[in-house]
Amino acid sequence: MFSMQKFKLKFILLVLAGVFIIKCGDYRPSSLGYPYRIFIVADSLLWEDIKQPVSDMFEGEVLTPVSEKKFYFTWIPLRMLNEFKKRMNIFFIGVLNEDGEVNQYLKNVLPEEFKKGVEEGRYFYLFQDDLFARDQIGLFMVARDRKAFLKYFDEMKEQIYNTFEQKYYARLKKSMFEKGEQFKVEEYIENNFDFSIRVQHDYFVAIEEPQVPYLWLRRFDPDRWVSIWKIKGDSSMFTLDSIANVRDRFTRKYYEGDYVIREDTKLIQTDFKGQPTYKMVGLWRNDSILIGGPFRTYVIHYPQDSALYFVDIAVMAPGHLKKPYLDQLEVIARTFEIKGRAKKERQR
Repeated sequence: MFSMQKFKLKFILLVLAGVFIIKCGDYRPSSLGYPYRIFIVADSLLWEDIKQPVSDMFEGEVLTPVSEKKFYFTWIPLRMLNEFKKRMNIFFIGVLNEDGEVNQYLKNVLPEEFKKGVEEGRYFYLFQDDLFARDQIGLFMVARDRKAFLKYFDEMKEQIYNTFEQKYYARLKKSMFEKGEQFKVEEYIENNFDFSIRVQHDYFVAIEEPQVPYLWLRRFDPDRWVSIWKIKGDSSMFTLDSIANVRDRFTRKYYEGDYVIREDTKLIQTDFKGQPTYKMVGLWRNDSILIGGPFRTYVIHYPQDSALYFVDIAVMAPGHLKKPYLDQLEVIARTFEIKGRAKKERQR
């Protein structure tokens, strides 16, 4: 319905009221703040009318076991834009057929071609990276009126959210490994296991049993970890009970008795670096030391060896938001590679 890619190439080349900068010499500052906070620039009455479906899609709910959000919205009026223009995520939301300072601002800065496409229902959203600062994610969502906005957002929300999430994780990955990567630990893992994984600073090998194989990478303050193990198996084991039983067997041994809380855990179909697979998402608990928290477990089928690899991430962070730490662990988990299966993610 929306031919966004062709238009985006034209849009990026435009300089609009000093908002967009052609990258011939980029002197913009680095973006600041928390990567999971999103600042919304919209007229207040419009935002009140459409914020529920937008919030439901982007904020949602994550059980950790307390209720957290995927991302956190903060609405700001246009007059405060200069104070927040260095933040990591900025969304502009507007409609063309209404008055209001943000609506008028968007009418002034958006290209005529885009506004015409909005009026005709051909264009609705557009991402613009590095809008006011480097490593910033900008998103424009504009419709001709409120009814059209709600209609198009409902049709496109998953595509919009998935694109934002991909950009969010790509930026997070860049930041994490720029700050420190343990090449010697990675080399040790490659030399002693049949898989590889990138290791961020401050993680250490807590337990290693190459003969299993089993590997536990751990980091404190707060406590979080990535574990990898391999078992014989095939796709017939892709049920919640089967996967939870395997996780319980390993975590009772290596994590001093942790187990999956079945009623707060689900099995979802997902993608792991282009391969369809399953992911267990839920909560763990340890009754002996009265602790618990969230976990995620990818199960990757490797039919060449009649094997299943488990890539397990978990957090224990009382008093802290746990979703940001889970996101960092997701980045590390997704660097996992089985030897001989795929090209190296980077060349040393």
